This record gives sequence, structure tokens and C-alpha cells, in this order.
Amino acid sequence: MENLECLQNFINTEVPHEDMTKEQIEKFSQNLKINMQYKDEPRSNIANKDGGKECTNQKMVSTIRSVGKHVLSEIGKKLLSGDLNLTRVSFPIKCSVAQSALERAGRGTCFFPIYFSKAAQSNSPIERMKLVITATIANFYVNCTFLKPLNPILGETFQGCYQDGTEVYCEQISHHPPITSFYCVGPEKGYVCYGHYVYETKAGMNSLTLKNTGSRTVVFKDGQKITYNFGEENYSGTFIGTLKLESKGTLTFVDQKNGLVGTVVVGKVKKKPTDYLEGQITQNGQIVSQISGSYMGYIQIDNERYWDYRVALPLKLHHQKNLLKSDSSNRSDLQLLSMMALMPAQKAKEEMEQVQRQDAALRKQFKTNKK
Repeated sequence: MENLECLQNFINTEVPHEDMTKEQIEKFSQNLKINMQYKDEPRSNIANKDGGKECTNQKMVSTIRSVGKHVLSEIGKKLLSGDLNLTRVSFPIKCSVAQSALERAGRGTCFFPIYFSKAAQSNSPIERMKLVITATIANFYVNCTFLKPLNPILGETFQGCYQDGTEVYCEQISHHPPITSFYCVGPEKGYVCYGHYVYETKAGMNSLTLKNTGSRTVVFKDGQKITYNFGEENYSGTFIGTLKLESKGTLTFVDQKNGLVGTVVVGKVKKKPTDYLEGQITQNGQIVSQISGSYMGYIQIDNERYWDYRVALPLKLHHQKNLLKSDSSNRSDLQLLSMMALMPAQKAKEEMEQVQRQDAALRKQFKTNKK
């Protein structure tokens, strides 16, 4: 029980979320560049010297490794092959915190009310592209975490909102492979963002890789549409050495209507830690903007500071009122886990998973009979 208490107590300790009012959000968004008149190259104190986010809380490291050893004892033989897809593994509930992966996905919008809303007020397709890129990369610092959420159950939903009126919806639409669909709409429908997460997780003896092959699309009122992909999360030091998390890969943002392509490469800047990035925006093949920075500190576009971790904090996502019965907050295992009731929570989790397996079998049988 002690390890569970420690793990659960860490759920909101990594990066603080700002609970701004509607007026505060609008004012900050309006004065975005005025708020960030910096010329230095800051990096958070939780940035590892070689790159990425380091878990500096030793009690947290000890707890994570403790539950990791428990998992290893259960599935160790598969780990030895180095080709284990963890999305197909049912983890003991003590390996998770009392938060659904749907809520975690919803929190990926934590910069939307500031950056996407500002983009919606702009008439410049290039400026919108800059703001969408910024909101996406700034989220790496916030939403990439060392604490595992609960895997969603098929049909599970999540409804969230921000103080400015932004609404967020998520639903688990597939079990194998696990696919999460999401939809976000800004104030006065100034923009909508939708897409899906498709996760694949593989583990080695001292590392773990989380790959998301889904995509996202943001559409503004005048029809401008930007589609973009996800990066890759690499965990190392899961059992020995320094426990850290690195976001890597190439992110591509495409606006076909305006001939715009934004490309950001993370982790390959020469003589810099792996959290540094560089990229560019082209229009009809011609470079129109240069991007640089670090997802652990700041984003610079054309010599202007667009994000600085010391100033632009992620916003707090609230639950909406009048939730569906399928909302993740109504999960009995999540509720019990939040109260540290480990054994009842594990039993509730197993019962939910059994219902999910039975449902999957019925769906498969129906498809077979239909043929």
C-alpha cells in the first residue's frame, strides 16, 4: 500500500497548471509576445543535461521502479525478446495513477485557449501555422509524464472544458489496437481540432518507447486547415541509471490550401541536448520562417519568442457538468484507486476488462455471421 500511496500522491506534482479565468486567458493571449520579451535560452531545472525531462524526485523514481519490477516479474520473458507491445498487457492497478488515459489525451489541449484562440483571431495563414506549431511543441514539456494513467475501456468517454469556453471531448473507439478519438472546439467556434491517437508501446530491459501513429487537424472559421502528426516518447533508465523521458522525431504540419508546410525536427540539433529542436515553414517550396528552441524551455520563431516555460503555463482542464455515464470519472476502479483502496480497485478493473472481452467477442461473432 505504501508504494501505491506514493505513486498516487505524485499525480499533480510534475508541472503546475494555471487556473485562469476567461478574462485572464483572453488578456494573456492578446499580449502574448509582450509577455515574452526574452533573448536568453532557458531550460527548466528538470531538464537533463544531455536532453529530455529528468525525474529528479528520488522517492518517485524508487516507486516507479518498484512497480516496474512487479510488472517485470509478470511479463519478464516477453521483455527479453525486446519486442513486447505493452498496449496488449493488462497492468496491475497499482502500476497506474487515478487518471484515465482519455483525460491525459484531453490535457494535450492545455495551450489551445491561448495559442489556437489567438490564431483564430489572426488573418495570416503563416501566423496561424506558427501558433499551432508552438502550442503543439510546448505541450511536450507538460503532458509527457513518468506516471502511467489507466488504460481506457472501449466506449469510455471524457468531457472537459476551460474557463474561456473551450470544450474537449474524447472517446475510446477501439480496443485492439487502442484508438482514442478526440474533438476540441474553441470559443464561438473560432476553431475546431479533431483527430485520433493510435498508441504502440514497446519495452526493452531498461527502456520504453511510446509511439503514436495518429494525426490531428485544426480548422479555422475561414476554412484554413492544418493537419499534423505526433512525435515519439523514449523513456530510459527505467530500472538503473538516470530515469528520463525524451520526445523525438519529425513533426510535419501541412496546410494544402495555402501551400504551407511546417517541419520541426526534435533531438538532432548539433552540439545541443536532445530536447533542442529546429525547423522551418515553407510556402510553395520557399522558406518563410525559421524555428528553433527546446521543448524544455522556449520556442523562437523568426527571432521572436513564442513560448517560454517561465511565463506561458499550461491551463487547467476542468470536467464539464452533466457528464455521460460513460465518462472516465465514473469508473469504479478509478474512484477506488483515488481512495487508495487497492484490492477493491483491482477487482473492479478486472470485472470491467472481462465485460470488455465479452463485448469484443460478441462484436467479432456478429461480423462473422454477417459475412
